[in-house]
Amino acid sequence: MLDELRNNSIDDDDSLDFEGDIGLEIVDDQEQKVQKLFLGMTAVERMFISIFLFMNVAILGLAFLLATKRIVF
Repeated sequence: MLDELRNNSIDDDDSLDFEGDIGLEIVDDQEQKVQKLFLGMTAVERMFISIFLFMNVAILGLAFLLATKRIVF
């Protein structure tokens, strides 16, 4: 009885052709997701770059004001 069931399942597997199937397709989310990259960076990377740039300008500006004695501590 089990031998017949095993033989039937093997025969059924050979008759199935999934390559010609036009059913539902599984699409990877990464393929559909379009990332908007500016200069090759993501939004978070651009945010950190802008924060670091702001900090550099603020520190250099403070150093320039101290050097020219416009402000005194």
